[in-house]
Amino acid sequence: MGLSILNSSKRRELKIKKKFFVFIALVSISWFCFLSHSKGFSAESLITINAERVDLVEVLQSIAKQSEMNLVISKNVSGTTTVKFIDVPLSKALSCVLETNNYFWKQKDEVINVYSYEDTKQKDRFSRVTTRVYTLKHANVADLRRILMSIKSVRGRVELNERANQVVVTDTQMKIEEIETALARLDQKEILKKYQLIFAKAENVKDKLKQVIPDEKGGIFVDERTNSVVVKTTKIVLKDIDELIKGWDVPSRQVFIEAKILQITLGDSSKTGIDWQYLKGKYNLQGQFAQGITTGGIFQAGSLSRRSYEAVLEMLESSSNTDVLSSPRIVVMDNKEASILVGSSEPYLVQQKDTDTGLVTTETKFIDVGIKLRVTPAITDNDFVIMKIHPEVSSARRVAEVDNALAVDTTEADTTMIVKNGNTIILGGLIKDSNVTSVNKIPFLGSIPIVGLFFRSNTQEKVKQEIVVFITPHISNHDNNYTGMRIEAERIEELTKRSLLLRKGFSNDEQ
Repeated sequence: MGLSILNSSKRRELKIKKKFFVFIALVSISWFCFLSHSKGFSAESLITINAERVDLVEVLQSIAKQSEMNLVISKNVSGTTTVKFIDVPLSKALSCVLETNNYFWKQKDEVINVYSYEDTKQKDRFSRVTTRVYTLKHANVADLRRILMSIKSVRGRVELNERANQVVVTDTQMKIEEIETALARLDQKEILKKYQLIFAKAENVKDKLKQVIPDEKGGIFVDERTNSVVVKTTKIVLKDIDELIKGWDVPSRQVFIEAKILQITLGDSSKTGIDWQYLKGKYNLQGQFAQGITTGGIFQAGSLSRRSYEAVLEMLESSSNTDVLSSPRIVVMDNKEASILVGSSEPYLVQQKDTDTGLVTTETKFIDVGIKLRVTPAITDNDFVIMKIHPEVSSARRVAEVDNALAVDTTEADTTMIVKNGNTIILGGLIKDSNVTSVNKIPFLGSIPIVGLFFRSNTQEKVKQEIVVFITPHISNHDNNYTGMRIEAERIEELTKRSLLLRKGFSNDEQ
């Protein structure tokens, strides 16, 4: 009997252990299932989808199915979209699809909510508002009114206590957080920083900075004597100002302009000027010619390569009826005007009568006549130069019928051309009438003093003369770059001198 009681006790113990192991197994399985379920979806789940003009809700449902996420879509979300993703993280996929269609998403616990802007406004209408008071340490609350009013919601209210330098904000929690962030950036201690400018003008920099720094973010002061700009603002804003000043205070690019002005006396066969259309085909001139009619002739403009320029120049200067009036060279800054005058100042009288006393006073004034050339170069990014050119040819004469008054005959034109760096612009068609005195004499006898008067005669005739202007721009950033330009200009000048000597030699042989 004692043995049977022992066996019965062992069997109960075995049953209890068996039930315990079964219980542990069930608990483990349940816990595993719970963990698997609580894990939910991952924002880094990879999404692959290819859809063309598919309903937006269907695309979102497809993404939810792949990522096993819980999704709630507002009734205001609609429309179609085209999308192609290959292994794109879930968060990025949602942002790309929804932001493109002006919708938003937000994760709350294990659920993704997709909503529209209308839903946001509706939510704001029923959201609870709170009131916060902010005391500013550095910024002036009056200066921040415009910024704060632009952040608050329709229901929000912003009140300023200027005496205590406080801001009282009543708004939704989301807007309160935005205003707090803005105040944290704006309510910083202002510091002064001086910028000593080398190339830029302080007044010009001030005008630019005013567009960047509003009045509530700082102040800008100029010291014209030292060409300095003093900026008073926060440290964060100064970081941007440093970069702006660095980009503005740089040396301006410059253009070395080499000009050559020729005067060509026209013969009977060329009273209307040089046939540039013929030269265009022969020397490969680039550009449009006979662009407009000006007083005295047809204004013509074109461009030449360096090799063609030398050929045309040598051809013209070797002619016996060509004179080189001037070969000016000038350096001008980008987008600044350069002026060249080859001529003289003619005096004329101006009479003024005092209305009170009746006294008449005479004043002598002067007017510039001759050849004037105004050039404004503008450098492009691809090293071309846009040239705004105003050539003018004027001559003075006295009018005997009007008390020997001064009259000025003028031929002028305006043109704008684009030319490659180092190439030459050619301007022609500036024709004027001139009185030329020619001397006819018997060789040797006509050169004898006093006696030679009987063996020579002077003849005055009216001739037409054309002014031809060559302009060659050279782009440069530094002074040492002008060395090569000067060498090239001197080479062209030497070519001109050889042509003139050759022309004089032919003239002497003919005499």
